[in-house]
Amino acid sequence: MPKDLIVTLSDLEYEIFKKMKVVEGEDGDKLRNLFRLYVSTIPELKSSEYALKRVENKDFIEEILRDVWAEYEVTDNPTEHWKEDRINKLMSDLVEVNVLIKTGEKQFMPTNKFRSIFKMLLHDIATESKDMDEYSAACVASIQLLMEFGGGGLDKETIRDGTILVNEGWMFVYATAMKRAREFMKTKKIFPEIAAPIPESS
Repeated sequence: MPKDLIVTLSDLEYEIFKKMKVVEGEDGDKLRNLFRLYVSTIPELKSSEYALKRVENKDFIEEILRDVWAEYEVTDNPTEHWKEDRINKLMSDLVEVNVLIKTGEKQFMPTNKFRSIFKMLLHDIATESKDMDEYSAACVASIQLLMEFGGGGLDKETIRDGTILVNEGWMFVYATAMKRAREFMKTKKIFPEIAAPIPESS
């Protein structure tokens, strides 16, 4: 639900705000555009910084992960059983925090930033957690990104549902590709290629 915000600025703050060149618009529009600019610049973290945050937020991330898999204990695809208004609200929230971008009438896809950071995190998480399956690693990556993209403003239910939605809709394909690649490499180790016989010279 939209919120009205009344902000009192000093004369100097107001003059600076009016003359800001990084955002366009007047009054409330400019403030909203400033917020969108801020959202578009986060999260700008390095791989090591994400790793540190995973340690710091380990309990919270694991709690959300359990909640995600609890949804899958009921059905193979939870989103198929969600009401339309629930999906619409979730889509709207994820667009607001730059996770999804609208591409057409009721068509969305993850932003380039979300996808690129997700792939980095999926690799990192799957590498550092040898016992974790690829789909759980994908969920952890999405959970962490929703926490970061939301700037701490998304509640647990939104993070849980957002994780399910983005993974079911788009991101599990990366986990599937990683799983197949790992299985292929295991097969190569078990059955190393037999060197082709060198033909004898006459």
